[in-house]
Amino acid sequence: MTQYILIVGGLILFSFIYQGIAIYMHSMSKKKYEEANPEASIMILKDRPFHLLGFTNTLTCLSINGEPKEQIMTGYGQRGHYLLPGKNILELQYETQRPGILHKWVRTTYDPQKIEVNVEPKKKYSIEYDKNQGEFLFKEIV
Repeated sequence: MTQYILIVGGLILFSFIYQGIAIYMHSMSKKKYEEANPEASIMILKDRPFHLLGFTNTLTCLSINGEPKEQIMTGYGQRGHYLLPGKNILELQYETQRPGILHKWVRTTYDPQKIEVNVEPKKKYSIEYDKNQGEFLFKEIV
């Protein structure tokens, strides 16, 4: 019995150590990028990737200026990307998921869209998908 307690305790301790190292590495890469690009702005993805009942809306940035970029965490549970000042071309994809009746899950993926945005230095922006208009809304956070 004690060996199982030690194994479970060891796994929990290992997971805490692993999570601490992952957070440290993420913050160091974020700091390194900010030092290399001091004029960079942040774009926050406004979506709902988790819901208790399963109704999720996921916004994914596939590429920025034709290249895949690393995703960052900004604040509690907010995902985002760095944008350099000037014109940027974003390739975005939107996906919804809900519980189904005949199937376990019903997932709808909208075709990727490319939008061109103009970014000013050291600002925060948000981007979200408007289902009524069928387009992405890019706006500055004040």
